[in-house]
Amino acid sequence: MYPGCKANNLAQELANPEVEFTESPPFDLMRVPGVGTFLGWQHSRTFLQVPLLLVSILMILHGLFGPSLAPKNLATTLTWLHFRGVLALTILCAGNFFCLSCPFMLVRNAARKFFRPRWNWPQRLRNKWVSVALFVLVLFLYELFDLWSSPLWTAWLILAYFGTVLIIDGLFKHATFCKFVCPLGQFNFVASTVSPLEVAVRDQEVCTNCHTKDCIRGRRHEGPSELVILQRGCELALFQPRKVGNMDCTFCLDCVHACPHDNVGILSRMPASELMAVEDHRSGIGHFSRRKDMAALMLVFAFGALLNAFGMVSPVYVVEKWLAHVLHVTVEAPVLGTIFAFFLLVEPIVLLGVAAWMTQKLGGSQQKLVPLAVRYS
Repeated sequence: MYPGCKANNLAQELANPEVEFTESPPFDLMRVPGVGTFLGWQHSRTFLQVPLLLVSILMILHGLFGPSLAPKNLATTLTWLHFRGVLALTILCAGNFFCLSCPFMLVRNAARKFFRPRWNWPQRLRNKWVSVALFVLVLFLYELFDLWSSPLWTAWLILAYFGTVLIIDGLFKHATFCKFVCPLGQFNFVASTVSPLEVAVRDQEVCTNCHTKDCIRGRRHEGPSELVILQRGCELALFQPRKVGNMDCTFCLDCVHACPHDNVGILSRMPASELMAVEDHRSGIGHFSRRKDMAALMLVFAFGALLNAFGMVSPVYVVEKWLAHVLHVTVEAPVLGTIFAFFLLVEPIVLLGVAAWMTQKLGGSQQKLVPLAVRYS
């Protein structure tokens, strides 16, 4: 057959209204032999968490009692060199699998066998502002104390992380630390918006006909004296049928284990597709376009990367010396604070403000500047 014949046949099919085109189902990691069996195993998360917990303990001990030279200490080399590279590659190639194997949650779950949380996280704090502040604080401490070259301070930072997890999730119910506090988790959430995989339902019709909603409520059993939870549902308040994308999803797979219809998988999707529909309402998050706290998190993620890169080049020392002279100070903290204020406040406000203003003037938008800046973020 000549090439032109194929083109003509295709044109005829497109012109025929009776011809139906079926979209091929997305790739499902849970359907891959071996991998899906492992991820569907009830103890797969614990299996992944235990090695990372042992590595974390080794890093803490080596940071506290090992050599003080950073290149020879596991606390600094694993944390600031190898972990960051592996984390970025994993998120970009697959998704938020680090949160799936997070060792902090293993310690938290063990502690909850003895201490049951009693309170709900305050309503006014159910946003990203606390985690944004902690994100900035970690970046600031990283530069102020040169954490990449200090095994001791790196070890104390890891210990502080474990302690904060135990305190927050020991007092407050659900996955409070993951959703509202953890700065590392927020980094993972933002980066995973461009991942090719997401935890999602396979068939929306199955969820429509489901009456138990176990994916978010969990599977429960009425015991003789109390309600027994056989399998918890999503602790991050993401209702699977209305969930969109990877934001706030830790890949814990609790919804996978809880679903009685085997209707939740790890499906392929267009990377960054969730950022294209900022007006869509999504479970547990709402509208991206109305979340100033989410916009602030995105900006810290983007401009914090530029700030971190600037801190690695020699011109930063010239700027710091000049600022110390202008401010009449001999300590680094106020100088570094001024640089942070410029990169994370002044620069984003100016750039986003100009972009929003140009959108109003040249694009004819009727929206105010702040909503436009939030959408752009």
